[in-house]
Parts: sequence; C-alpha cells; structure tokens
Amino acid sequence: MLKRIFLFSLIPLLFFAYHCSKTPSPRVVVMDFIEAVNKADTASIEKYLDLGRFTQEKLKELPDTQRVKVFAGVKEQLWNNFLGSGGTRLKWQNKMIVVNKEEIKGDQALVEVTFVDQKTGITEYTKARLYKENNRWWIYYIRD
Repeated sequence: MLKRIFLFSLIPLLFFAYHCSKTPSPRVVVMDFIEAVNKADTASIEKYLDLGRFTQEKLKELPDTQRVKVFAGVKEQLWNNFLGSGGTRLKWQNKMIVVNKEEIKGDQALVEVTFVDQKTGITEYTKARLYKENNRWWIYYIRD
C-alpha cells in the first residue's frame, strides 16, 4: 500500500519535470515571437530573437568592409522595426499571419510563415530560420 501511495505521488512530479524541461518547438517560438512583436513586448522579443545574427543575415548582400561600418546602425533600425510604431510591427498588424509547418534538421529549423493582407488579399510567404543553442531555439531570420 505504501508503495502505491509513493508511486502515485511521483507521477505529478515526473509530469511537471517533463513539461518544464521540454523545449518549445521552433513553430511555437515563431508564434510567440510574432505575438511579442504585436504586443511590442521587448523582453519576449529578446527571448526569441538573436538580433546580432539577424542583422548579419540582413547585411549579407553588402561587401565585408561595408558590413562592419553599418552594422550598429542597421542593428538598431531592425530592433526599432519590431517595437512601437516600427515598420515591421505596423506591417504585421495589418496582416493575418499563419505559422505553418516546421522542418528541423539537427540544430537548424525552418518554419513556414504566411502573411495575408486583410485589405488586398495579397499573400506573402517566407520561412523563418532558427538555430538551437543551449536547448533553446533562436530566430535569426524572418522576412520583415
């Protein structure tokens, strides 16, 4: 009888431990990130976005010498786009956003995202890019 009581008291503890240690999927991270942008929640945006790597992805078209010169300014502009009256935030507020399937390959992931303009019906597709580090998924690119 004592063994049964002990066993049943362990089940909730094991269930709790499993869910606390489980990493959200890349798809959930993208959904949470988009919600954080819509709310201009800086703490949550920082929780999901690798802004330095995001900036590097945006600057890939430039020669290396130019990248170094403009990095800080572009990084600040990209950050501001996600907040307040920033361009990305305002653009996303006028769209229906559907986060579709995810594709995970090791510590890299792609998540399909569809943006539908609610006034014009124009549909845009992109794939958010994520990497996993220290058991967490980080967004390092999403078309803004």
